[in-house]
Amino acid sequence: MELRHLLYFKTLAEELHFGNAAKKLFISQPPLSRQIKELENELQVDLFHRNNKKVELTEAGQYFYSQINELIDHLEQVKNTTRLIHEQVSGELRLGYISSTPKGLIARILEDLKHSFPNLQVNLIEASSQSQIKALENGRLDLAIIRSSIPNPIIVKKLLFKDELCLVGHKDSFGQQSMDQISKMDYISFNQDYAPEYSRLSEEFCNTIGFEPKIKHQCNNMNAILELVRLKVGYAIAPLSMVKDIPDFSIISSSGLKKKLDSNVYLAFHQDNSRTGLIQIMERIMKIQK
Repeated sequence: MELRHLLYFKTLAEELHFGNAAKKLFISQPPLSRQIKELENELQVDLFHRNNKKVELTEAGQYFYSQINELIDHLEQVKNTTRLIHEQVSGELRLGYISSTPKGLIARILEDLKHSFPNLQVNLIEASSQSQIKALENGRLDLAIIRSSIPNPIIVKKLLFKDELCLVGHKDSFGQQSMDQISKMDYISFNQDYAPEYSRLSEEFCNTIGFEPKIKHQCNNMNAILELVRLKVGYAIAPLSMVKDIPDFSIISSSGLKKKLDSNVYLAFHQDNSRTGLIQIMERIMKIQK
């Protein structure tokens, strides 16, 4: 049994059509049929039911498919690790992120990178978008999760996801309020110098609704802002991805108002960063969010 037998079988099991599977494998149909027959002869089982109308997995074929999927996934991990060892990128990855990054996403990134690149040490650094861009410029960060849309010719940005903004307050003091009443409540915001892009979007949000926020408190961390909201100090504008599952909060999403407002979250790196393996790592992170 050779690796190509397993790859051909896996493709046919997923396509359940010899012509489509052969096209996907960039071979003609007769060689595919021959390889599948060789595999069945070696295993001494029928892996597929075949007739003129359709191709189906037998019970034995279903079991074999479930097992070889794990085998091929493990083989991919072995290939990644082998390549990283060869390319000497199994050391440290300095990954910056903003405090408004969903913690579930951070957890998924760490888990996936641990699985895909087990020799990689990921160091997380929380900082503002501006600070991260400067750190990318001077080589103190490898990758950064930022919100800044400010053009920078030496920083390459890939859209990670669009994050809808929403108004959020404690359910006891916010849920039944009219928009006019909310406009008179204390507003908790980011410091404008610390997060100018987020401040701009927040102001645009309020202007769309038709009021000027009454800024009472300013913080440099989204978790601190949300903690003040939880303590009923005031309301805030926050990414929906961070607050949608918090039971104490009442949320008014921008999509439910006059105009949906998204904040773009980017994965950024220095254009001259030629560190081998960075592209593979970045591709893994981009796939996680999808």
